Amino acid sequence: MQDPQGQSNYTLNELFRLHHGEFMDRRERYVPQLDVRARILPNARINHEPGSFDMLGYDLDAEFPVLVAPDGWLTFGAYYHGRRYLTSSAFGTFGNGAGNGIGDETIVGAGAKLGFGVFLTDNVLFEAETNPGAFSDLEDTLHHEDFDFPSHGMFTFRAVDNFFFKIGARYNQVYEDAPWLPILGFSWEVVEGFRIDILAPESVEMSFWPSSSTGILFGANATGAEYHVHTIESINQRDDLRVQEITAYIGLVARMNDHAAFMAKAGLVVAGDYDMTTGAAGFNRAEGALDQGFYGELSFGVSF
Repeated sequence: MQDPQGQSNYTLNELFRLHHGEFMDRRERYVPQLDVRARILPNARINHEPGSFDMLGYDLDAEFPVLVAPDGWLTFGAYYHGRRYLTSSAFGTFGNGAGNGIGDETIVGAGAKLGFGVFLTDNVLFEAETNPGAFSDLEDTLHHEDFDFPSHGMFTFRAVDNFFFKIGARYNQVYEDAPWLPILGFSWEVVEGFRIDILAPESVEMSFWPSSSTGILFGANATGAEYHVHTIESINQRDDLRVQEITAYIGLVARMNDHAAFMAKAGLVVAGDYDMTTGAAGFNRAEGALDQGFYGELSFGVSF
């Protein structure tokens, strides 16, 4: 479009897509702006601990970029990650005696997403994001120990049209002994319809795209966090528990149109580490490696 003087008249979005659209489309596979997920980990066990549990997860992630310049945007969003543990009567009784184990428990991670992205050159993108929130059983007044701020910063370099190198750093509680770790990875569209996306230390995935609306996924990822749990408020005893799962999966992405998609994953928990407690003083914690078991996930995503 041109104005009466013959000058091009582009909107901010058109300018951004003109200069950076291909980069943004190829740097990662499709990720919806609004994602609602349900997860299940049935009959899970901690190695050498009595009893078992079913974990039911229910998540919402929303992340919306707002263009503020032809080369940059701000990110606003929110998240809610719930975990409902349904435990057997024997779970957590080792060292605590019958009837004194870990009962059914719900823990939540919820907060905001704030960040930005800026192109330093046409081939170099820098992104940063922080996710301040509460990680708690929400059974008492929140204290400063209930809050955390998972964050990351990352450079993405386009080496050639189909290869993107990624480097940065992140802070979160996925690995107990290493909350601060470097990020290192790449995204490579090997041939049209087949790509590899690696972002160490937390995810690796190969995806096949028979069509632009259908993707078949093979991958593995690590998830987890630290949560602050409380006894009843009148006693006010508190402690931290940690959960971590490393899963290998096969998945399917079905894009119904440009705005909505369905995804399903199924696989195995191949490793992980749990350290669970009721928060009561003197409780003998249920801790150790997770036994291998089934993992399933369904999600529905929307992009605007």
